[in-house]
Amino acid sequence: MGFTGWTFLITGASQGIGRVLAVHFARRGARVILAARSEEGLSETATMIRDGGGQCAWFACDLRDRDSIKNLASRLTAGESVRVLINNAADVTSKRFLDTSIEEIESLIRTNVTGPLELTRLLAPGMIERGDGIVINVSSLAGYKANPRQTVYSVSKTAVNGMSRALEAEFRDTPIHVMNVALSSVGEQPNQVPPDRYARRLERAIARGEREVFLSLSTKWLMRVYGMLPWLARLR
Repeated sequence: MGFTGWTFLITGASQGIGRVLAVHFARRGARVILAARSEEGLSETATMIRDGGGQCAWFACDLRDRDSIKNLASRLTAGESVRVLINNAADVTSKRFLDTSIEEIESLIRTNVTGPLELTRLLAPGMIERGDGIVINVSSLAGYKANPRQTVYSVSKTAVNGMSRALEAEFRDTPIHVMNVALSSVGEQPNQVPPDRYARRLERAIARGEREVFLSLSTKWLMRVYGMLPWLARLR
């Protein structure tokens, strides 16, 4: 499908998966608003989009900082009609829980959970007023099956799953559609999902109005089994 006339806001768009999504949807005709902490990375993503003939703008935003989020939202509501919000930005802490400081815990939770909630809270009224809107929360398989040495990250992504379910119930009688993405490993290595395949999968999910997105059927059913038989997830 094409996205001409649509405006996407993608967080974490200065690198990695966020950059891939931004470039992809810009090529499909969307105007893309880029947000992330790194101004240099945002500028690089914007250059890639514009060199390909796409439309974009970028704003530095730190999801750990409430004022930064409010500033982004106010600038958008003043001049942009965001139709699709992709809460993509995330921090990962891969270390033993007992070696993780409270500062690291708070930083990760603010980035992965509190920040996306606040950004959604500020942009949802405009979506309701305009009569359309899609909120896409990028979770992880770690939110379905906890990873050793990623306790805080797994907790945050479990919260993202709950956030998607709760927002879906909250917005049931509104024009806002909520989607949860169970992200698996994306990259160019063996056993990873190629980034362009992930972008196309998300595009199909938007077109179909899906509510929960897995990148493969095998992963989807494995996570379903873990949910029904949690003792299997504890096997090493």
